[in-house]
Amino acid sequence: MKAIVKYKKGVKAVRIEDVPVPEPKAGEVRIKIKAAGICGTDLHIYHEDGYPTNPPVILGHEVSGVIDSLGEGVDGYSVGERVTTETFYHTCGRCYYCKTGKNNLCIERLSIGSGVNGGFAEYLVVPAKNLHRIPENISFEEAAMIEPLAVCVQAVLEKSKIMPGDNVVITGPGSIGLICLQLVKSAGAQCIVIGTNKDKDRLNLAQQLGADIIMSSSDNNLTESIIKHCNNIGADVVLECSGSGAAANMSLDIIKKGGMYTQVGLAGSPISMDIDKLTLKEVVFTGTFAHKWQSWERAIKLLSNGTIKLKPLISDVMPLDRWEEAFDKALNGIGIKYLLTP
Repeated sequence: MKAIVKYKKGVKAVRIEDVPVPEPKAGEVRIKIKAAGICGTDLHIYHEDGYPTNPPVILGHEVSGVIDSLGEGVDGYSVGERVTTETFYHTCGRCYYCKTGKNNLCIERLSIGSGVNGGFAEYLVVPAKNLHRIPENISFEEAAMIEPLAVCVQAVLEKSKIMPGDNVVITGPGSIGLICLQLVKSAGAQCIVIGTNKDKDRLNLAQQLGADIIMSSSDNNLTESIIKHCNNIGADVVLECSGSGAAANMSLDIIKKGGMYTQVGLAGSPISMDIDKLTLKEVVFTGTFAHKWQSWERAIKLLSNGTIKLKPLISDVMPLDRWEEAFDKALNGIGIKYLLTP
C-alpha cells in the first residue's frame, strides 16, 4: 500500500513509499482510511522542530474510515462500520496519570503518526478500544477532523472553564483557533479573534463563524483597543492558538488581572515570555495537550447536532501522491485545513 513515511530523523525526511498492508493483532482492528487531516504536528515532524517521533513511521493521526478487518477477540464492532479513532495507540494503564484519568499524559504513551504507524496510508491498525462510531450525518471528511475538535473541546470547555458573558480572545485563526471560536460562542461568551496581515481570509471566515470582533496584529493601538472592548479591564480568557512568541507576550498584556491564559498551539521551539506579568496580574496559566475519552464523546455530539461546523474549514481534499503540495500550502498558511485520501 502507499503511505507517507518519516523515514529517518532530519528536516524534510518524509516521502511516499510502498509498505506492507498491516495485519490487526488480538484486540485490534484494521481501518480502510477514507480521509486523513494534515495537522500542525505533522508539519512540526516534517521540519524536525521539537515533536518526538520513532522513524521509520507513517505520519497522520486525524483519520476516518471503515473497519476492514477484526483481530482476535474483538467484540462489539463489525466489518463495514464507519469509525474514527483516538490517537493513543499505547498507554500503560499503570502510571499515576493513567490511574487518575489523564492517559493523554501517560509516561509510556505512543501515538499513531509519530510513535507508531499512522493514517497517511490506505490502511491503519489501532486498538478496538480507541474507536468511536461516526454518526450517519457526519461525512468522512468531517470525521477526520473530530480529533482536532476533541483537542479544542478539552482546551475550551474543560481546561478554560469559559462562562456565559466572558470576554475571550483567540490568537491565531487557523483550524484550531476557528474551532475554539465556535466552542467559545456555544458557551455564550463574547469572542475577539486576532490574526496577522496574511490572515485576511481566515479572519473573514472567523466573522462568518460568529466572532464578535476580528483584528489584525498590525492594527494601531491593538492592546488598548482589545482592553477597551473587554470592559476596560482586559480579557477574561485568552486562548493562544498560534504558537507564536509575539502572540504569547501580547496575551499577557491584554488579559485581565486574575484572568485565564490557555496555551493551545505548539511553538516548536522555546519562546521568551515576561513571566513577572503572570505573577503581578495573578494570571492562571495552563497548557492543554491532546484529549481524553470524554472530549471525543462531546466533540462527536457537538458536530452531529450542528453546534460546530467543520466543512467551512476544509480547503481541499487531495490524494496521497499530492501530499507535498498539501504540506506546502499548509506550511505557507494558504487555506485552512487539507485532507489526504488514499
